[in-house]
Amino acid sequence: MLIVLVGILPLHNFVGHAHWQYIRWVPTPDQLSSPAILLDLAFDAVANILLFVPFGLLYALRGLEGKPLSPRHLLLMAFALSFSIEYYQVYCHNRSTSLLDLLDNVLGAYLGMKAGEVYIRKNASAVVEPAA
Repeated sequence: MLIVLVGILPLHNFVGHAHWQYIRWVPTPDQLSSPAILLDLAFDAVANILLFVPFGLLYALRGLEGKPLSPRHLLLMAFALSFSIEYYQVYCHNRSTSLLDLLDNVLGAYLGMKAGEVYIRKNASAVVEPAA
């Protein structure tokens, strides 16, 4: 829920007409030569990755209940959620849609899942089966 809210708030930015011309597909060479823009891209990447880490972590923790984990399933869910947010932002003022955001979000979910798997392996011996 938090991920969706961060991606769409404030709601008054929604204007109902698309701003396809403002999509940032990939950074241009001019942008990559600007330290200020590089810093902005780095901050944006870190923020997007960190935003989706809990999504992947919570997905991995389902494994504690014996549910099978599928990296492909997680990546599809993260992609669909991120794509939905980015698509919504095309119709908003003061929000920018970026292909890099989509990739960073999916990467964050994957890293969260990997962190969850490490946590589960580390604590698997501490899990005690209930008495029958």
